[in-house]
Amino acid sequence: MIAVARDIFWRLIPANPILLRIISMAGKRRRDMLIRCGYLGLLCLWVIFMLLAASGQTKLDDLAKSSAGIFEKISYVQLILVALLAPVFTAGAITQEGDSQTYDILLATPLSNGQIVLGSLLSRVFFVIALLLSGVPIFAITQIFGGVGLDNILYSFGIAAGTAFVTGAIAMALATFRIGTRRTIFGFYLFIVLYMVGLVLLDSVPFLQITGGAVYSNESSHISWFTGINPFLALRASMGDPSYLPPLAADLPAELRFWPIGWYLTSPHTFYITATFVLGMALTIPSVVFLRRVAQSTLSVRSWVLLKLRIIASATTHKPRYVWHNPIAWREAKTKASAARMTWMRYALIAAGLAGAIWTLTRFAHVEMPDKYIARGAFNTDQGMVTILTSDRSIEQTYAPGLKITLDGKAIRMSDLDGRYGVKDYTVASGPRKDVTTLNLVNPKRGMSLKEAQTYLLWMLLLEIAVVLIVITNVAASTVTREKEDGSLDLLLSSPITSRYYLWGKLRGLLSLALPLNLVPVASIFVFVVYDVFRMIAEGGQFQWVVFPEAIVVVPLILMTLTALGAVVGIEMSLRCRRTMSAVMISVAIVVGVVGIFGLIGNAIAGTTSWNWAPLVIAAFSPITVVSVIAAPAQFGGRVFDEGGADLMLGARIGMFIGSLISSGIYGLIIWAIYKSMVKNFDMTIRRQSR
Repeated sequence: MIAVARDIFWRLIPANPILLRIISMAGKRRRDMLIRCGYLGLLCLWVIFMLLAASGQTKLDDLAKSSAGIFEKISYVQLILVALLAPVFTAGAITQEGDSQTYDILLATPLSNGQIVLGSLLSRVFFVIALLLSGVPIFAITQIFGGVGLDNILYSFGIAAGTAFVTGAIAMALATFRIGTRRTIFGFYLFIVLYMVGLVLLDSVPFLQITGGAVYSNESSHISWFTGINPFLALRASMGDPSYLPPLAADLPAELRFWPIGWYLTSPHTFYITATFVLGMALTIPSVVFLRRVAQSTLSVRSWVLLKLRIIASATTHKPRYVWHNPIAWREAKTKASAARMTWMRYALIAAGLAGAIWTLTRFAHVEMPDKYIARGAFNTDQGMVTILTSDRSIEQTYAPGLKITLDGKAIRMSDLDGRYGVKDYTVASGPRKDVTTLNLVNPKRGMSLKEAQTYLLWMLLLEIAVVLIVITNVAASTVTREKEDGSLDLLLSSPITSRYYLWGKLRGLLSLALPLNLVPVASIFVFVVYDVFRMIAEGGQFQWVVFPEAIVVVPLILMTLTALGAVVGIEMSLRCRRTMSAVMISVAIVVGVVGIFGLIGNAIAGTTSWNWAPLVIAAFSPITVVSVIAAPAQFGGRVFDEGGADLMLGARIGMFIGSLISSGIYGLIIWAIYKSMVKNFDMTIRRQSR
């Protein structure tokens, strides 16, 4: 019995033909070598940079703290890289065999279902695990000065490995049950990104948080209900961060101590590692059982379910549709890239974006006035009196000529007060007149502070921009390779359609596809600007914009530029590459790399401590930096927006606006040059690939 089990295990994993073939072939590819070198190089550069930053410390305690900080940062860098690379590797399970026309041949071989499924799954997860193992020596450096325990390293690698495994299992299940098609590549990748980033944002919502323990510090700490199902939150909980500690078992309410809720809340990192591997196996087993049965069926699982629910008919008819003047553009925007899956995905993204903006605005607009406050016109300078309002009456007091007024602890002139302010306290002179000598005011408390509202809005904008960029780049990268694989490109090239007509139609169709998604961040900004205009009228002199009004012009321009950039890069790679997966991976790497690097450089320039706003004009050449400064100026605008006066801020805003227009024009010229190059070299590129 043991020998039989050993033989089955040997054939399923170590001697699995699919696993051995893919690993041996992919290990020789230059692309995989460059990915491994880039991954290790990025980790090495990050560690060297952090070590140089801590080189001036000599005490062992300081070195241990620095080592722990380095480990924490490279753990997050590793998890981010795995979260980005794992979907790219595993998404190939959806389309690779189908694109190569070898899936039916594979099913006709004597290989068992388990060998096919496990071979495809483990061969893709292998590369991610190999990347993790190659980083072990780099993580070992952090233990030189102490401060990092072995359990922290194991948790970090376990969370990353679990993320890679469950990602591969989901991709394999989509491929097995024929839920996935070539369009599912970017949808799958998009879901992973939204899931991870969305739960991190929801983690900061107060009513979703759970009070944590205080083992290492007297500071208050918390986790959230999402900590145990998000890799970044689980990693943070395992680091011993005093502000993010899970509660102790004894601190949980009695109704939450049962298994597995108690385990989920008290040890979210171990729960996440276990849950990802269990979920991965749970998805793998049905794939093994039903692989050939589903492959022999004429209906996909999705079509079968919709047919049973009578949502679709067995034989559907469509009404005639109006075709645009350029049928290539219409075909790209209306029939191929925006099929049913893309349609509901777009509606879901639009609904989620608008709901997030409205929720943030509602929280920020909720004002809680204290028991005592002053309103506009509270000071009567002719009679030297101030009126303090309460919920049921008003108090009139004379004030001394040298009245000292503070607002949130900072001295302020009486003439600058123009609105409603809470009265924290005030002092009255002991003389017969009972004059008010000091008046301490506070801004009304809101459901969400200005900084929190700006942070939420910025994260929503960046997430929406990232979604649009990734979706359009993925669609563009598959737009020509898809036609190469199904043979329709040869039919198009035999028609009178010219290369200019064909490529312009592709570009126009992709921009039309992205238009509804681009309207989401624009609508979010418009809602805040309209609210700010009414708030400016009510609050007067102490008014501060949540988002600068020029964002209504700048953000659409940036979105249009980024969308066009992602589209032309994707189409260029789709022309040059033979396979969809290669085109998608290269296109996403180029676009995300360029935008990300420019964003890092631009934020570093904008965050300068100089009083001059000239660096902000230079930083405006980074689209991400422009959005960051417009939405959260105090955090990303440097000293000019954090401590500068109104005139200096106005000059900086004008400079950034002009810089944004100039940079958009330069990006437009680059996009046009790429497009002209594609048109010029179209025939040569297609002929070279037909050899």
